[in-house]
Amino acid sequence: MVLQSIRDRLTGIIAIFIFAILIIPFAFVGVSSYFTSDAVNAVAVVNDQEITISEFNNSFQNYRRRMQAQLGTAFDAELFDQPIIRRQFLDQMIDEELMAQVSIDAGLAVDDQTLAQRITEMEGFHVDGEFNADVYQARLAAQGLTTRQFENEMRVSMTLNQFPVSIATSAIATNWEVNDYARLADQKREFSALIVPAFPDPEPTAEPAEEAPLADEAAAAVPEAPIEEDAILAWYEEHQDEYMSQEMVTVEYIELDAANMGGAIEPDEELLKARFEEQQVRFITPEARLASHILIEAASGAPAVEIESARQQTEDLAARVAAGEDFAELAREFSQDAGSAEEGGDLGWIEPGFMVQAFEDGLYELSLENPVSDPVQTGFGWHIIYLREIRPSEGMTFTEARDILAAEYQAEADERRFLEAADRMVDIIYEDPTTLDAAADELGLEVKEAGPFGRQGAELGVAANMELVNAAFSELVLAQGSVSDPIDFGENHIAVIRLREHLPEALMPLEEVRDRVVESVRSQRAMDAASTRASELLASLSDGADLAELAETSGLELVQSEAATRNETAFSRRLLEQVFLMQAPGEDGPVSAVFELDEGYAVVQLESVTDGELTEEDALRKQSYSRRIANASANTEALGFVRMLREQSTIEVFEDRL
Repeated sequence: MVLQSIRDRLTGIIAIFIFAILIIPFAFVGVSSYFTSDAVNAVAVVNDQEITISEFNNSFQNYRRRMQAQLGTAFDAELFDQPIIRRQFLDQMIDEELMAQVSIDAGLAVDDQTLAQRITEMEGFHVDGEFNADVYQARLAAQGLTTRQFENEMRVSMTLNQFPVSIATSAIATNWEVNDYARLADQKREFSALIVPAFPDPEPTAEPAEEAPLADEAAAAVPEAPIEEDAILAWYEEHQDEYMSQEMVTVEYIELDAANMGGAIEPDEELLKARFEEQQVRFITPEARLASHILIEAASGAPAVEIESARQQTEDLAARVAAGEDFAELAREFSQDAGSAEEGGDLGWIEPGFMVQAFEDGLYELSLENPVSDPVQTGFGWHIIYLREIRPSEGMTFTEARDILAAEYQAEADERRFLEAADRMVDIIYEDPTTLDAAADELGLEVKEAGPFGRQGAELGVAANMELVNAAFSELVLAQGSVSDPIDFGENHIAVIRLREHLPEALMPLEEVRDRVVESVRSQRAMDAASTRASELLASLSDGADLAELAETSGLELVQSEAATRNETAFSRRLLEQVFLMQAPGEDGPVSAVFELDEGYAVVQLESVTDGELTEEDALRKQSYSRRIANASANTEALGFVRMLREQSTIEVFEDRL
């Protein structure tokens, strides 16, 4: 919002120059071309519905920011600039558009009551376990949303979810699928494995004798054999990608922060009082009413006889309430509102604006002396409303609210000064985008330095801000050498940067990485030796040797299990995965193989495989497996539904506009 304000208020000779340039394309092309579509502003057209370049860019940038927040330092800005990522995101937008179109065609909608119930159930708007309207409005305002915008977005989201939810709830798992899943998931395997380490632990040394003063030196490990220079050079040349220095930059920057601009401003008392009168609703909690209702459904478009029948039924129920019958019991028996009937018709605390107008009017006409309404008609049918309690409105006096109003006035003044300074900073930089000195001198700011840092940023300082890091490696800053666009650091806090030094990715000299190369060659040779030894042991096993005897004669570790499961924790995950990929033994006896591990090899002998099975006592396990299969099926069916929509639709994508 800050950056938009800067651009909205851009003034000065540069703005006039820009506007003069813009006249040229109008003169040559003609104004009419700017009002004809021909999908010139679209990245895709889905059944004649355009996804515009602006919509795509806004959505993609929001997605990019979400991923950056989730991944933190693991966020790879270069990855998210690749065309394939942008195309994948466009495909997602196309799928959402298809789902929106089919939802509209099917007449799907979300009524006001269902929407209100969903919002009031959201814990983010709760205080002490109950929905709080002030918290609701404050949290939306903090995100720059009005209640109408948020509720529209919620309604659209809930509408679009109806097809996927229906598909998900209709997915089932057959008995054959459940039993076959149990056969594999609960399978047990009996095996033995001889572990051939590439890097064996050194043998423990004996305690030195007192009469041997040089015992420590004698017990020292024998030095490892040196690696030949030719081998070092060959490895270095074949694996150059492992020894590249990270691309780094150093930048200089200036930052503008309203919090550091200083200068408290004392507001006029009369102005604060006027603001209090104008905004009094902010400082008053509206009256709330605890209510229950009985609903007899009758759609507004239903035949007149059905509407009249429903009205007559509500009148009869109202008469029974007036005669002394319990309202909650009648609601449980007769109300057709599935959400409240079991609770005796309880709707909780209701404030103005949360119910349809007719219902709200009926509720607020009631009093505790006359708490039950006559039949009230809404789009859902006929209601009998029961007022159970009134919570009066509460508010603050001007004296109580003064500090809040004064702080807001100060914040507005700070923002005005910040925007004026930001305007001026943008003007100065546009006049000469190759330096920060002019803007720093006029605005009294310090030119600071950050770096060197790579594309992953830094843990501390301004380079921990990924927006700054992305700007530093952007075309504008890195290739053109210009000052960046303003970078948003938070509310009324921006910075601009300029490249000071660029250290491109380069192959590090051999002497600088020699120790790493030697260690890699040594590790590879150790793995090769372990592989050779494991193959020899496998050959001995094939010739009839016993694995336990081989373990004893070789001094290698033997691991065994009579009933290993897929989730066993006693063995390495890599070994267990390989064991469960082995072919089950047949009539010829055990099956043997060699597998590579993280730091060595394993000679494995698989003795037997026992399939899992479900019994009548395994009802809970069967239910769990059935749910897993149904969920997986639901995902597949939902994808299939979208694929079907794509096949039945006309979709045009403009790759060159991505």
